[in-house]
Amino acid sequence: MTEILVVGELINSTRKAVKAALEAKDASVIRRLAREQVEAGADIIDVNTATSMEHEVDDMKWVIGLIHDEVGNVRLSIDSPSAEAMASGLELCQGRPLINSINNDPRGRAFIDIVKRFDGDIIGLPMGGKVGVPRTVEERLDEVDIMLSTLDDAGVDPSRLYIDSIVMTIGSNQEQGRIVIESVREIKKRYGSRGVKTSVGLSNISFGLPRRSLINQAFLAMLLEAGLDMALIDPRDVGMISTMRAAEAIVGTDAGCLRYIKHVRKLAG
Repeated sequence: MTEILVVGELINSTRKAVKAALEAKDASVIRRLAREQVEAGADIIDVNTATSMEHEVDDMKWVIGLIHDEVGNVRLSIDSPSAEAMASGLELCQGRPLINSINNDPRGRAFIDIVKRFDGDIIGLPMGGKVGVPRTVEERLDEVDIMLSTLDDAGVDPSRLYIDSIVMTIGSNQEQGRIVIESVREIKKRYGSRGVKTSVGLSNISFGLPRRSLINQAFLAMLLEAGLDMALIDPRDVGMISTMRAAEAIVGTDAGCLRYIKHVRKLAG
């Protein structure tokens, strides 16, 4: 039975500490975040240096070099709105990469070329075809259809695709939590036979709210029941990982509850 993939979200230049480390070329911060996430159980490390703007490519290469030097050939998620930066990062990945992300905007054709060039998994954002940011389950599904058609035309295996249902904060639009859960469930139902999987940038759900980890943990459990395959989270959040292991045991994706038992023993020291 499949274990949910954990993508460590912490090496992202939108975070103040990472942005400062990039500007100061403070390798110790990048090394520490890479090591902590791997030790906490992250399967993949997300790398985003987009706020560096004209220095993004150089910073991307610098960060990837540090990560591989610190923790070896961990899988990397290359996260960039720039096709040039994306390609430069993918070229340096020692393990099978995750391309984060593509969408249906016709202006993003360069990213389809990148997907064809590099044999990695893909995060697909269901937006940019018929609508900008989708508001409903149906709008998301329409965009998935467009994306699959594009990938089919490009000769890309749909089993490489993880659809991110685009999580938005319930602090400003409370129905979006339910809509994302329903979207994950429907994507698995409609496209699972083709190998399409699901992903979320989970922590967006709690933006602007107090005690965010409580919201995040509850949301993760509900998403796992709906069929979530991968989540971008802080793997150092013990409560989050505990919720994940417990939920996997409950929904039956943890055969014999073995991962849950191993996790509890680890907590006990």
